[in-house]
Amino acid sequence: MNTIFIKRRHLQGMKINSTISFFAKMIVFVFIIMHLCLQHARSQQTDFYLENKQYSFINYDSNSIHIPVYNTGLDAIYKLIDTIIIRGTGKLRVLHIGGSHIQADIYTHVIRKRLQNLSFDMNGGRGLIFPYRIAKTNGPSNFLVNYDGNWNFCKNTQMQKDCNLGITGYSVTTFDSITQIIIDMNRDSSIHYTYNSVRIFHEPGSYKLAVQVNGRLFTGYYNDTLGYTGIELDNDYDEFRLIIKRDSMDDSFSLLGISFDSDNPGVVYNSVGVNGAMLKSYLRCNLYKQHLKAIAPHLIIFSIGTNDAYTRSFDKAIFREEYRQLLDSTLEVLPGAQIIITVPNDSYLFKRYVNHNTAKMRDIIYELSIEYGCGVWDFYTVMGGLNSVQAWYSLNLMKYDKVHFNRQGYLLKGDLFFSAFLKGWESQFSNDLYKISNQTK
Repeated sequence: MNTIFIKRRHLQGMKINSTISFFAKMIVFVFIIMHLCLQHARSQQTDFYLENKQYSFINYDSNSIHIPVYNTGLDAIYKLIDTIIIRGTGKLRVLHIGGSHIQADIYTHVIRKRLQNLSFDMNGGRGLIFPYRIAKTNGPSNFLVNYDGNWNFCKNTQMQKDCNLGITGYSVTTFDSITQIIIDMNRDSSIHYTYNSVRIFHEPGSYKLAVQVNGRLFTGYYNDTLGYTGIELDNDYDEFRLIIKRDSMDDSFSLLGISFDSDNPGVVYNSVGVNGAMLKSYLRCNLYKQHLKAIAPHLIIFSIGTNDAYTRSFDKAIFREEYRQLLDSTLEVLPGAQIIITVPNDSYLFKRYVNHNTAKMRDIIYELSIEYGCGVWDFYTVMGGLNSVQAWYSLNLMKYDKVHFNRQGYLLKGDLFFSAFLKGWESQFSNDLYKISNQTK
């Protein structure tokens, strides 16, 4: 395992002299290194791949988050992590949006667990999920959904349907007078989630919502501004049953997402994806800005483009303009948010033709990075560039369609992103260590 240096930096407002600060940072640094080494040792028997095996076709030297030279990069994000580790306070909220690669929540769950295990007790909660099973589609294996009643679904890729959609890109609707949804959020034994409040994102209507835990019912109020019913509980719980009762026979209930929230400091890694989603799919989500304001992420990661590239007639101007619209819409709501755009993976068209569109997308994404000050994770280059999908497929890391990865491939992809994220932290630590050491001379 290559040594991973974790940077520490002065927390704003801390009035301690540089010598004390230097030794405090070194103590925290050694502590985290020991913890990461322990995590790595455990990873030999888990789903994590971090540094376990080197592949000749992967460009490890290119695996970093590229930041425009005029930008301060992810300093604000690293500072939040600093605060959580050193002071034991604060919350880092991340939102990762994309297509089928994200809906399955395999590589995003790797990133989630890596960040929440970066130091002890950094599990800030499960965050936003969508019960994909009700929409009769695949979903994450790390939580289980059961439900009753009859439901219809709508998603942002169904351009012919007229429905209200939020940040998850999905909605499910029932006309039943009473129904329930049960969610087990702890199907992954390596991490445990609890919540003491929940936000039910839905359309307004004549019905009553209640969370049932241990035979008790908890109710809340609808926030018309942000589009959810907020329900506060009296303790931390790990079981969830939502009871839905309609007051009017003419009304329906449309669910757009559920956020499990906790008072615990740490990282909340929200991930939402829609199979087949393109940029235009998210642009038609009319409640996107409303829900984005409610989730209020500090860091937003866009992983959109795989489906935009899956065509013989890729239009660079349309792709650039649609990405601009999405970025403008996002920054209108959260002008201070940090954004990372990931370049899609290399893929084949129709399982047999080399796809040159992704390289064109990469160039546009770098242009947008300079224009908007976004970070870029160039996974296309990291995985090997044009036609590298064949190498991944030959080593059983991709599926036959040569667009999607299998589980092993997604696990590797998750650790590659996490390693890239840590490189920025390492760089900041090295710079601050140099400054502090000079101050002590």
